[in-house]
Amino acid sequence: MGMARQLVVFIVLLGILMPARPAASRSIELSPSSTQRAPAAARASADRPRLLVHFWPEATRAGREAAIASIGGTIDRVLDRIDVTRVVIGTSTDPTGDDVGRVALRLSRDPVVRSVEPDSIGSVRFTPTDPLFLTDPVFGVGQWGLRTVHVDQAWDIVRGSPSIIVAVIDTGIDADHPDLAGVSIPGATFVTSPDLSCAPNSTIDDNGHGTHVAGLIGAKGNNGLGIAGVAFGVTILPIKALDCQGSGLLSDVASAVIWATDHGARIINISLGSSAAQSTLQEAVRYAVTHNVFVVAAAGNCGLPSLRCPSIDQPQYPGAFPESFAVGATDEQDGYATFSNVNTYVALSAPGVRIWSTTPTYATTLSSAIPGTQRYAAFSGTSQAAPLVTGIAALLLSAEPTLSVAQLAERLRKTADDIGAPSPDGSFGAGRVNAGRAVSVSEASSYGAAYAVAGLPARASTLGAFNATVTLTNTSKFPWTASGAYPVHLAFHWSDLAGRTTVWEGQRSLLPRDVPVGGTTSVQAVIPTPSTPGAFVLRFDLVREGVSWFSTAHVRTADRTVFIGSPYAASYTPTPASRAAFLLGARALEVTVTNLGTLTWPAGGPAPVRLSYHLLRPDGTVSNWEGARASLPSDVVPGGSATVSISATIQAGRAQVPWL
Repeated sequence: MGMARQLVVFIVLLGILMPARPAASRSIELSPSSTQRAPAAARASADRPRLLVHFWPEATRAGREAAIASIGGTIDRVLDRIDVTRVVIGTSTDPTGDDVGRVALRLSRDPVVRSVEPDSIGSVRFTPTDPLFLTDPVFGVGQWGLRTVHVDQAWDIVRGSPSIIVAVIDTGIDADHPDLAGVSIPGATFVTSPDLSCAPNSTIDDNGHGTHVAGLIGAKGNNGLGIAGVAFGVTILPIKALDCQGSGLLSDVASAVIWATDHGARIINISLGSSAAQSTLQEAVRYAVTHNVFVVAAAGNCGLPSLRCPSIDQPQYPGAFPESFAVGATDEQDGYATFSNVNTYVALSAPGVRIWSTTPTYATTLSSAIPGTQRYAAFSGTSQAAPLVTGIAALLLSAEPTLSVAQLAERLRKTADDIGAPSPDGSFGAGRVNAGRAVSVSEASSYGAAYAVAGLPARASTLGAFNATVTLTNTSKFPWTASGAYPVHLAFHWSDLAGRTTVWEGQRSLLPRDVPVGGTTSVQAVIPTPSTPGAFVLRFDLVREGVSWFSTAHVRTADRTVFIGSPYAASYTPTPASRAAFLLGARALEVTVTNLGTLTWPAGGPAPVRLSYHLLRPDGTVSNWEGARASLPSDVVPGGSATVSISATIQAGRAQVPWL
């Protein structure tokens, strides 16, 4: 025929103008240790990437084998005692190791897998850029003590948190030292009767000892200057209780202990000693401990005869008080330092010989007596061993801030290296402290949670968010608090079916109330959806703010697969009569429309959904845009259908055509 044919195409017109949705943002945090590269020799020895897989106890052998096969892995070794399977996954083609991370993430989503981590063969031990960490110009040993007790390994797990306040009761500090600037907060001075040689009313470190102790604990790390403090990142609270000669009244020290406790200290370091077992000082230490403040003290330097010690191994206080945690000193050969007290009150030992740290940048009593000790110096004593342990305790609290004094003491003891006689012994106490092991052992076994998410939708829209009710049961060994210092919050992540994270992390939801052990609560969460259609995994996880994600403590997450679709999608089915050719002019056509989207189509209201049509020529060009509109008989929910009658008109001079 010479006249053009027309095609009738039906559409659903949206009565809502939607703004463009911004792209979802995503941030990735890398710890400093993860950016380091392993030595070439170590990388060469780790030619096959490996994963360490911890399956759930109820996982069957078939389930485990299927999970490993899903990533193309093979079993390399099984650590039966701890139920960990080492899996070889093939050589990574990505020099950053990201291939391994993606495979680990994918495997972690398998329901039989409890946790997955890349094997640390050839792993990097964080080495700070501080020049004195590895060597020094005098002895060539650098910060050997930190390396001996594996502080560098501990740094791969945790760094000091500024929320942890460590009080240093000593001769004060040089707060303007380049390695200490910004590390401390305003403290206090308790020096009632300074020596006549000291400047009156001095509030600075005019001796040098206190700055040395403070630097060991919290000097800035990885800043290219001098040394790295054991717990760099923590907050130092300096309290001057000793004068320029390093002496002071024990009642002033007691006042300093009480003041530190009342002003937020979690740990108090006391690197001083007296032969007097003064009850006032003991009461002050007891006051601190009963307020959950860990008191670390020097064991004393009476291992050799001296003017300060009435006898060999004369007990030194406050270290000898049972409430204190007394630290003895070891040497570079892991033997006990000859000057260190040997006594049953010694709780632990730590390196205390030729220990490099910060000293005031101005002249002090010590720098005048020992030339060359301004800015940085190496000193020996249990005064140096104690702050090393204090720093490790601060790292533990940075990772697990709810640890009690008893838990801190027990962790340090049970993870120490027993280098002397079977512990405890008077030389080493429970052994020489081991920072790497201390922070590797955690209270993770105390975490537990059960989730109920059965009521979550299976489908959602790329447009906006949906509400979710998540019921939580506290199976932890501690109550969950809804507010306060370490509240528990509900969070979520989105990932695709390949295990790639698309949203990390979603907004957190507050608990409506505290939840006791064994208690249950329901949390109302608003879940923004991914911006692109597809099938995604919604993962719920709890986080104890400032402490730990529950999943990192091996608590199983709650996962739900959700199909994210376009909010508006439809199918059209004309009735048989409407499929036939029709004559010129208006004709009523009946079409059944099905809602394949994720939002309900409203039949009325301010933004109704209506049916319309276009007329197209066979070559695809538009003949008529747009035709009449017809109302829906009622609202149409997702998955629902409705039959609509609409009038379509063929103009004169056009050929009648079948409906397509």
